Amino acid sequence: MSTTTEAARAEQPFVTSDPRPDFTTQVVDGMCRIPRLDLMHGGRLEGVQIAWRLAGPPRGPVVAVLGGISANRKVTTSHDGEGWWSALVGPGKGIDTRKYRVLSFDWLGGSGGSSGPAPGSFHGKTFPAVAPDDQAAALVWVLGQLGVSCLHGFVGASYGGMVALAFAAAHPDRLDRLVVVSAAHRAHALATAWRSIQRQIVRLGLSTGAAEDALALSRALAMTTYRSPEEFDARFAGPPTADDGFYRFPVDDYLDARGAEFVRRIVPESYLCLSESIDLQDVDPNQVVTPTTLVAVRQDQLVPLVQMRDLARRLRSHCRLVEVDSVFGHDAFLKEDETLKAVFIEALEGKIR
Repeated sequence: MSTTTEAARAEQPFVTSDPRPDFTTQVVDGMCRIPRLDLMHGGRLEGVQIAWRLAGPPRGPVVAVLGGISANRKVTTSHDGEGWWSALVGPGKGIDTRKYRVLSFDWLGGSGGSSGPAPGSFHGKTFPAVAPDDQAAALVWVLGQLGVSCLHGFVGASYGGMVALAFAAAHPDRLDRLVVVSAAHRAHALATAWRSIQRQIVRLGLSTGAAEDALALSRALAMTTYRSPEEFDARFAGPPTADDGFYRFPVDDYLDARGAEFVRRIVPESYLCLSESIDLQDVDPNQVVTPTTLVAVRQDQLVPLVQMRDLARRLRSHCRLVEVDSVFGHDAFLKEDETLKAVFIEALEGKIR
């Protein structure tokens, strides 16, 4: 047990519990308090809070489940609404909450219940850079609070997959099985270029008093990278309509709606922090010795198939690479439920090699 975990237990942080017997899945919410967190890129945070959720049977093996930068700890449907991955996490689903306790948390640096940059703090930039390794370090503290010495599995998709790889590399003795969907050991340079432009848009908006408009525009641009060209052409190839002297194209309504929805949930400063965090990913595949299942989507523009194949070759562990076709591209982890259900069941329940 690391000294960090022992310190977390010694502090005995405050925990809120809200199990509801009228739901099949017992849900417990908690807050882990970390006195000090030294960050990968030289920053330091004092008095860190990490909001977590544990859903499943009281004594079941624990599986950590994390998603993209806009995801939160609410993975499966519970007393406070539908979870962001409820199609795959829940009773009888790919990650079965009748068998496993599913652990997730709000991102450090995000817009949820964990510590993050204050709205309006852009000009002072008081919140330091956060790498996926730092999210993994925060998870170690949460595990210490819960008294969990080893995870049965870690299922991470997109940014959550990056955090899963960072955790596996740093804590091989605390993880039995690793499942990574559409994420790699480093960010692809072209994907970084797209995200860099998105961040520049948001920074420009923050500096000119148009932060929400800029965040919505940045999100709209991001949507064009999440899905495949084939899907966009099939959905939005209709003719334009005239609108006050300009032409409006079928895709415009979709992009506007996605941008507006994002603004309601995400603070611009948090978006900048977590978007940058993706591009700070730097994991040595040789350090990953946990049996691993990788899921690669052939149409993924952000994490190309060639990069996932390279990762599979370089991992020291036994690795199974599952290649999937999906018009949803990078967003396939939110859409290809039946395919991923079978993959998750085999990865979590199959024999460890």
